[in-house]
Formats: sequence, structure tokens, C-alpha cells
Amino acid sequence: MLYGRAPETAALASLLDDARASQGSALVVRGEAGIGKSTLVSAAAETAADFTVLRCVGVESEHAWSFAGLQALLQPLADHISALSQTHARGLRTVLGLGEPPEEKTERDRFALGVAVLNLLAEASAEKPVLCVVDDAHWLDPDSADVLLFVARRLTAEPVAMLFAVREGYAPDFPAPGLDELVVGPLDDEAAASLLAERLSGRSNAMRHRIIKAAEGNPLALLELPAVESDARVGTDRTGPRRSTTARLRQAFGDRIDRLPEATRTLLLVIAAEDTGDTGTVLAAAERLGASLPDLAPAEADDLVRVGGGRLEFGHPLIRTAAYQGAPTYRRLEAHRALADTLGAVDHRRAFHLAAATTGPDESVAAALEASGECARGCGGHRLEYSTFERAAAFTPDGREKGRRLLLAAEAALLAGNAPKAAELSAAVGRQTRDRRHLARATTVGAAVASWGGEIREAYRLWTEAADHYTASNNPQAAGYPLFRAVELAWQGGDFRRAQDAADHAERLGIDHAAWVRHLATATAGLNRSHAITAAEAVASLRHLLAVHDEFGSNVSLDDRAMLVWWRTLIGDIATAERSSAALVRECRESGASGPLPRALALNALTEFHRGRWADSVALAENSVELAYELGQKIGPVKARAWILAPIAALRGDEERARELIDAALDESPSDTLVVVDTAIALLDFSLGRCEEALDRLMARLESEAPGDVLPHVPVAVEAAVRTGDPQRTAGAFEWFSRWAEATGVPHWQAMTERCLGLLASEEDAGKHYERAAELHREADAFPFETARTDLLLGAWLRRARRVGEAKSRLRSAAETFERLGAAPWTERVRRELRAAGDAGPLEAGPGLAERLTPQELQVVRLAAVGLSNREIGEQLYLSPRTAGYHLYKAYPKLGVASRTELAKLGL
Repeated sequence: MLYGRAPETAALASLLDDARASQGSALVVRGEAGIGKSTLVSAAAETAADFTVLRCVGVESEHAWSFAGLQALLQPLADHISALSQTHARGLRTVLGLGEPPEEKTERDRFALGVAVLNLLAEASAEKPVLCVVDDAHWLDPDSADVLLFVARRLTAEPVAMLFAVREGYAPDFPAPGLDELVVGPLDDEAAASLLAERLSGRSNAMRHRIIKAAEGNPLALLELPAVESDARVGTDRTGPRRSTTARLRQAFGDRIDRLPEATRTLLLVIAAEDTGDTGTVLAAAERLGASLPDLAPAEADDLVRVGGGRLEFGHPLIRTAAYQGAPTYRRLEAHRALADTLGAVDHRRAFHLAAATTGPDESVAAALEASGECARGCGGHRLEYSTFERAAAFTPDGREKGRRLLLAAEAALLAGNAPKAAELSAAVGRQTRDRRHLARATTVGAAVASWGGEIREAYRLWTEAADHYTASNNPQAAGYPLFRAVELAWQGGDFRRAQDAADHAERLGIDHAAWVRHLATATAGLNRSHAITAAEAVASLRHLLAVHDEFGSNVSLDDRAMLVWWRTLIGDIATAERSSAALVRECRESGASGPLPRALALNALTEFHRGRWADSVALAENSVELAYELGQKIGPVKARAWILAPIAALRGDEERARELIDAALDESPSDTLVVVDTAIALLDFSLGRCEEALDRLMARLESEAPGDVLPHVPVAVEAAVRTGDPQRTAGAFEWFSRWAEATGVPHWQAMTERCLGLLASEEDAGKHYERAAELHREADAFPFETARTDLLLGAWLRRARRVGEAKSRLRSAAETFERLGAAPWTERVRRELRAAGDAGPLEAGPGLAERLTPQELQVVRLAAVGLSNREIGEQLYLSPRTAGYHLYKAYPKLGVASRTELAKLGL
């Protein structure tokens, strides 16, 4: 019976009821040791007779073995794996140990594995609901934890519930952002007294009171302390230093173990050290230390350990801790040595027991651990891989070999997405070896980490240093890429001098592709208003780089292709940038390349923004932010908010949302990263009619060495300056913008120049510039928002010129676009002009169909409209097929359709 747990029981019952109704969810149950977490989740499982119940327990000694938890949890579903796609089935069989590891060592995308597990649970839940119970989740191996948390955040339309029981305030932690949590607190005195009555009889009321007070509402303490706590000990604890409840319980279990025969204590020590509870392994190792199966009887009788399903299990994790930590160090070493001698040479656990039995450097142990790390790499367990290589390095006597193993650990940590660990390990390589080949690779790891984190100056330094190491190791062909990345980072940081320095450095080193580095540096210099490099030279350099990369085609990396999209956007080739970014997103999803995906999504969102598909842009940008967080990429969410989400909110006049996004970007932006949020604030001010504030913000940026992301906003500054009566203030910036527009030869940029000329011209001459701008906009066939702004200005001029019929046509065209985009402040400006032209009629246009959908629904609908099945949609968006279908059928009534066939006809 559970005492005093009515609210907690109700919460767990609700979770199960939701799963029965195909509303899947997850709950993290947190609390101190012994507070009743396991009892609560076990009680919930007992009420789930109509569920398939899957269980696993995190074990401290298994914390370092990748996918141990996943294997234990999902083994009962092995028969369902064949229902998955071939790719998912193969990957899942590998990590669950049900198939041979791949012959080639490949990076396994953890998102693809997460979708495979999600689909496996969905398949199983087609028969009856599924409940996953993970006890002691803080001891799950990190790879299993990553996958299970990924799945837990995506339980939307599945009859699946997940429960994670986590010890609070204990290392390691189990962060679970995005999941609901239930914190289990102490029992009140009434419930504690009721529970204590089951265990405590024949004791004085005073003693009962002292036990209740000492237990502090902890149920396990209430059950265990009466059997071991004497009046004297309780009294000592009242007057002496206060011990935590966990310490009391550990002491209680330790006292019980100390009273057992020596052979029984030995057997308990081996069970605690062995971690899997495999009876055969434990008994074989114990026999080497003089213990055997009959010696288990006293521990069984005292309910310290139990036998079931061929496994030996402790009654509570604290018993394991007491059995292991209570033994002398030499006995722990003997236990691990016995286990290592028992296990075969091919068993991966042998290396870990050898390490645990060794007290100093030992090359044989290091080699065994390295082999174990290589095995982990073949199975996709990058978390285990880097921790094993790091441990191998710790046992390595030779400094050069130690550096090589630390390098393997650093590269594996980078693949695992653990940026801080990768940086720590890459820095450690240089303290152990001077081998320039190893230093080049290690420095590249450090540079990649700094780039991910937006640490521009540090990343620049490390990329340059990596190029030096590659050149010194007689590998100059590898030195070009680091310097190329160094220039790109200097560009992002607005540090054009450093871009030129990197190009000079490439030429001094005589590396391959030095000309490419120079071309990129020249392009960056063209974005510096005070630099001698002309806009024409900069644009020519960019076009040369684009042509060279196009020539390489599929041999260009996904990261580099993302960079190409940005360059194309900068020169105004939005049509190509849109196609390229959409293809890049598709390839990342289809190939399972999650690392470059957030950046690809953000760039695709940027092109959709410019193309006037703001709902799609928001959906892609929000997806980018979500995935970047899951991957630990810091700079991605900052840029998605500052460059896409905040500007859209600003142009729509949603000040609260815009400022929320801007504040988040500022809070999370690394200190030396130049992510311009001033432009988003300026757009908000300008949209709401605060022209002076908008101008001040833009000029503060434009009067510095402004990077390319400010360039498109020069026309806003010009219009704001004209409206505040100070057009001369933007003269220099507009001249710079005009040169760039002319050099690109792109109709859109030229249209913007003409619009600015119209604003700056006399009333008599303004019209011809506006009309020319409108012609160029139609020729560009892009940037509908900017086209509408030009139509607004032209329509207003036509009205003043008493060409009312033409004015109304232009103004209504602008209104249609603004209304479709939800740009309310701009729609209101058009309404005022129409009223002034004598047209007070209603606007027929309204928000586009896409605006009716949530971002997730829109992404699902887009893929369904081109013929993808629910399973294919799920694989691309990291959803289960059922959840994809759920979003699709929620979207149908909003769009007024009832089938995929009708959906395809909408032309969304």
C-alpha cells in the first residue's frame, strides 16, 4: 500500500489514460534516494495490465557502455524490428546487439536511431499500448539516454507512455528539457506514522517519534532504520553532526552487510563489480576468490539480493553502493581482476575490468581499452567511444601514444556532439605529443568546436594553427580548408583585416587552393565600406568561388554547400539559393546527416523569407532552433532568431514576440560573435513608425565595418532618413549599397537602388524611379514584400500626381501581399493611402492558406503534397508515421480538403 501519495498516483494514472487515448507523453519522476520513486513507477506498471510493459534499470557500472540501457529495454520487441524500414531495422539490430556490426566504421546519426526506436514503439503499440519504465535513469549510459529522450519528446499521437525515475541531487544528472517532471517529496508525519506501523512494534512512542524525525519523511528510511538504529545511535545523531538520509541508509545497508560471513560479502562485492548480474560470470569470478553459490543464502535471507531470470539483483541501488564502497580497495581490485580473468578476450567488458584492477600506466590495458573503443565505433556508440579512448590514454605510458589516443577520443567526442569534451581532449593532445599530424587533426577538432559555439576569434586562431600543422607535416593540400574556414569566420565577425591576413598566410605557406582563400578574402573586403577593394572585385571573387564549387558538384561537403547558399543569397541569386538550400535540407534528412541540418534549415528559412513564404520560413527556422538545441549547437538558434524569426515578427508588428526573440538571441549569443540583432529591432521600429529610432540603430551598424548581413537593410535606413528629414545622413551607406547592387547585376538589388533614388529625388522626378523599380521587381520575380513596399511608394506618388486609377491598382496589389503575409502595420499604411485615394472598400485578400497551419503541420503538409508517405514524412521530420498522419489530418479541415489528392491541387 502507498501512503500519502494520492497526487503522485493520480499523475501517473493520467499519463496511462492519455496513452490509452493515443496521446503519448513522458514523465520524469525525481526525488532523493529511498523517497519512493521506484515504488511509484512500479505501482503504475502494475495498473497497466492492458499495456506492453518494457523495463530497464540504469546501473552505475554500465554507465560507460553504449546502448546498454536501450538493449535491456527493447529486447522484448525484437520481433517487431522486421516491420521497420530496412535502414532503420539494420541500424537498430546493430545497436541492440542483434546483428553483426557493419564492416566499415561509419558515423551513426543519433536522430535516425531515435526515429528507428520511435517507430519500433509505434509498431508495438499497434497491438496494445506500450509503457516504458526506466528506473535509476541517471545511471543510463549517455547514448541510451540521448535516444530515449529524443523519443520521449516526440510522443504525440502514439499510445506510448514513458516513465523515468531519477535520483535528485546526485551525479550524474539527468537533464530532460521539454519533458514534464514530477518531484516526489517526503511523506507527511501522518503518512510516515502509518508506514512505520508496518515495521516498528514493541518500541516506545518516543522511539517512534525519533525514527520519524530522523527519517525526514523518507519511506525507505522509515522501513530500514528501525531494524538497525539503536536508541544510542539515534541519540548520537541528534546531538552530533547531522547525516543525510542517503548516508543513513547507506550506513544501514553497510551494517547489515558487515554482519554477513566473509564469503557472502565477497560474493556481494563481485555482484556489485560485475554490473550485469549474469549468474554464470559472477559465480565463476567468485570461485577464484573462494566464494560459491551457497554463500549467497545469508544475503538472500536478509533480502539484500535476489535471483531471477538468470540474474542476480540487489534489492536497492544503495545496497550495491554499500557492498562495493564498503570493501577495502585491495578487495575491489581483486574482484575486478577475477572478473577480467573470467571473461573471454573478445568480451568488451574485460577491458573495463582490467582497467579497474590496474593502479598505474599499463600498455596492455591501454591497448585492450582502445580495441574496445574501436568496437564501440563500429556499433555507433560515440559516447562510449570517446570515454573509452580517453581511459585508454590514461593508462598509456608513452607520451606520443597517449596523444594519439587522446586524439581518437577528441574526434569521437566531436562526432558524439559533446563539444566541451571534444575541446578539452583536443587541447590535451598538445600536452602529450609534438607529432604535427596529430596536432593538425586535434587543432581541427578544437576549431570546429569553437566555430559551433560562435567563438569567432578562438576559432579563427585554431583554424590558422591547424593549417600550419598540416603544412609542417608535409600535407599542404589539407591546409587550404582550415584557412578557408578562417576567412569565413573573419567575415562572420566583421573582421576584414583578419580575412586578408588569412589569405596572405595561405600564399606564404604555398598551400593548394591559396587562390580560393584569396578570392573569399577579397569578397569579404568588398563588404567593408572603407576598404580599397571595390564591390565589383568582391562580386567577381564570389562568382568565381561559386563557379569553382559548382564544378566540384557532389564532392563538396554539406557544410561547404551551406556556405554557398549564403553567398548566393548575398549576391541576390535567391532562386538558386532557394533550390540549393531545399536540396541541402532534403539530402541531410535522407542521409541522416543531423550535424549540418540546423544550418541548412536556417538557410532554407532565409530564402523562404525572401521569397515571401513567411509561414514556411517560420516553420523551418523553428525546426532549426529545436534541432540545434538537441545537438548542442549554440550559434544556430541565435542566428535563426536574429536573422529570420525576429525580423518576420518585426515586420508583422508583433512587438512582444519580436522582443522575446531578440532578447533570447542576445542572451545566448557568445561574447565574440557578431550576430546583428540591431537590424531586427530597427525593422520593428520602422514597421511601427518609429523612424528616428530605426535610423539610429541602423546607422550605428552601418558606420562601423558593417558585414554583409546589414547590407540588405540600407534601403530601410534611406527611407527612415527621408521620413525624419535627414536624407544626407545615409549618403555614404547608400553609395556603398549602390556600388554593390550595380556590381551584382541582379534586378532585385537594382530595384532597391531605384526605389531609394525615388525617395531621394524631387517630387517631380520620383515617379520615374519608382516605376523603374517596379519593373525591375517584376523582372526579378522574388522578394514580394519588397515589391509591395515599392508598390506602396509608387501608389502614393501616383495618388499625389492625381493618377488615381493607377494608384488604386498599385495600392491594392501591395495590400494583397501585406495581407497575405500578415504584415499588419504595412497593411494599415496601404489602407490609409487607399482612403486618401477615395477607396474605402474592403480588402479581398487575406492571410495565405499556409498561415492557417502550425509550423509542424505545414512541414508535414508540404511533404505530403509532393507524394511522400507518412513513413517517409516521419523519417524526414524525425516523427513517427502515426504522428505525421496526426498532423496531416489536423491540417485537412483547416485547408478545406479531405485527401492527399485535393491537397496536391492547392498549390501550397
